[in-house]
Amino acid sequence: MMSPASSWKEAEESVLSCTAQIMNQAVEILRSRSITDSSYTFESKVIAGSTPGKHFRHVLDHLRILVDAIEDWQARSSASGSTLSSSSPSATFSRSSKGKAAPMLRVDYDSRIASKLPHIETSATASLREFQRTTDRLYRVFEGSNGRLYSQPLRLCATTPFVVEMDSTVGRELWFCGLHAIHHYALARVILVKELGLKGIDDQFGVAPSTLVHREWRKESNRADTAHDALSQGKNDELPSNSKSSRRSSTSSSPSSRHSHGHSAQQESRHLQSRQHGIKSKL
Repeated sequence: MMSPASSWKEAEESVLSCTAQIMNQAVEILRSRSITDSSYTFESKVIAGSTPGKHFRHVLDHLRILVDAIEDWQARSSASGSTLSSSSPSATFSRSSKGKAAPMLRVDYDSRIASKLPHIETSATASLREFQRTTDRLYRVFEGSNGRLYSQPLRLCATTPFVVEMDSTVGRELWFCGLHAIHHYALARVILVKELGLKGIDDQFGVAPSTLVHREWRKESNRADTAHDALSQGKNDELPSNSKSSRRSSTSSSPSSRHSHGHSAQQESRHLQSRQHGIKSKL
């Protein structure tokens, strides 16, 4: 069983690294040239109106919205004179020196930013550049955080169709963006591998981190079981193994000994045949 993170700093580093690795799955595939602009814009016959490019763009939209919101909030907090308090691992921005309340961090995934970069769903090269750029921005906003940004409260806006707000944290939304990406990678994988038959798509593309951890755990568990079984079998076979050795030593005697054994076996066979013939004649 995996052990829990020992601090907000450790949790932040782990989730940030995991999300960056998920983003890097797309980077590696786009960089390998396995996907051309033609396959990137192929419209699925199974998932209506869906293309790999649209799924990749949608993944980027969510992470860019989160990073945009954090960057804007950090700029507003800095301008208002708010500072990070280090008295608690879950510290947030304190009030400014002028007594004004620190700006609230809000994230709204329903806001549409696709029009700013429409080419990232039609160009594999443009998508690659944006994935790299967004991942770099993600690391920058967490520089020097030491777990404080991870635990920073935020207000999540949702259109239901009424606009409502709910509580969340930066860490929670960072993890959501990672899992959201995996979901859309899996759909893109269906189009690329199952419909287009493309080769060179990594087996781990579109697989959740928890599934990968579980698979690795099972491999390690199976290796341990195999080693244990082999050790137990070796102990059980120790005595028979010795007797086999003695038999091997007896059968590996001199050529004259093997010849005499063979000669006596032939005599035994002829004697048995003679007895069988005698019995038949009596009948």
